[in-house]
Amino acid sequence: MIYLQEKNCLNCKTFRLENVDSGVCRVDKTVESYPVKALKDSCEKWADAGQQYYIRQGWIKKTLEKEE
Repeated sequence: MIYLQEKNCLNCKTFRLENVDSGVCRVDKTVESYPVKALKDSCEKWADAGQQYYIRQGWIKKTLEKEE
């Protein structure tokens, strides 16, 4: 079975989660404040995050469970 990865911010190497809905894109390190991106956003500079994608999903799931 072949799984195709979605090329979105949640699965990008340069993305850092800030909360369960969004995070910041750190692709351009010369800017003073990183641009805020939604989890489903994407761009041409996407880079595979590998295992970090599953760690982020787990963090989001646990955070949502705590809020309930």
